[in-house]
Amino acid sequence: MRHTAGMTDDVDPVIARLQCGELTRQLREAAGIEPGVADREMGGYASKLSKIESGTIAPQPADIEWMIKRYRPTAAQAAELTRLAVDGRRRARPAKTDVQSRQYVALERRASEIRMVYNEIPGLLQITPYAHAALSRSPVVAAADVLDIAEERAERGRLVIRPDGPDVWVVLGIEALERSSAAPGVLRQQLEHIRSIAELPNVRCRVIPREVGNVPALSAGFTLLHVEPTWSIVFVAGLTRADYIKATGPYMAAFDQAWNLASPEEETAAILEARITDLDDR
Repeated sequence: MRHTAGMTDDVDPVIARLQCGELTRQLREAAGIEPGVADREMGGYASKLSKIESGTIAPQPADIEWMIKRYRPTAAQAAELTRLAVDGRRRARPAKTDVQSRQYVALERRASEIRMVYNEIPGLLQITPYAHAALSRSPVVAAADVLDIAEERAERGRLVIRPDGPDVWVVLGIEALERSSAAPGVLRQQLEHIRSIAELPNVRCRVIPREVGNVPALSAGFTLLHVEPTWSIVFVAGLTRADYIKATGPYMAAFDQAWNLASPEEETAAILEARITDLDDR
């Protein structure tokens, strides 16, 4: 895996909070202290420690001081904890996307490798007209926000998927090439876009045909993000919430299975081309 070119040196506060939370949990467990005990001793409001360890909030200076005294980390760990907390308290750059997705967008832009498996075209690959049609059907997105979010999805793709960007691995169920709430012409443009990005040197794309049968990963699509040097997380989007899962092993296994069951890249290119030709005839 490689570093993504074009990254700035500053640490995104969203990532810093998640890394700080993970380090906080590791230090607490190494000290042999139960979450409830630590939460009470730290003080403040109930579940504050849980929010810190999940990366929802960054600890304040007084919290860091308590952790260092109670958990007894090494000098290097204490310095890292303090630095991450400071970075995590910084204000993140605003985004037009919905609130539950902002954390994911920040991680996505810092990733050195992205692996996706979906039974529909994921937001990162969508062009604006296709995203607009898809979002217009959403029961949880306000009509006034549809265009802004659709444009944000397309902009995400332009920022992330580029020749000097991260390594991207995509697995799509064949249904993703067929199902669309947009007109056939928009779906054709969308598939042409996927064809063009699949030709990038750092992008690999495969399609799973129907005859393969059931593929567990397709029943609940997800994205695996790897942020250098050794930090990974799984993003699973639901209708009203997004989950960030740090135990990536099962998801990596599910992705590998889906990748191996899918048609190789050359066959996938032919499947995609045939679908585009079919839409040209309409």
